[in-house]
Amino acid sequence: MSNQQDTRLSPTRKPSLLGYSVRPIGDGKRSSWSKIAAAWAHKDGEGYEVRFDALPVDGRMVFRAPKEDDRETGDVIEREPSGLG
Repeated sequence: MSNQQDTRLSPTRKPSLLGYSVRPIGDGKRSSWSKIAAAWAHKDGEGYEVRFDALPVDGRMVFRAPKEDDRETGDVIEREPSGLG
């Protein structure tokens, strides 16, 4: 058995951060936020495992801490965007 971090995730572990692709709408005063990733902190606190459902077209991604209602729902990646922008 090695000392490497076990990166397998149980269905009950909630992500530490959620990743969003953020794109401007119209004149740029508003933005469209699409949830495309989630990140789980390693137990040793030295990094994150990131899982993507998609990649941002322009290369810009924003990570935010999940809101409490996201943490309680389980599989947060497949839910509709929450309209943070």
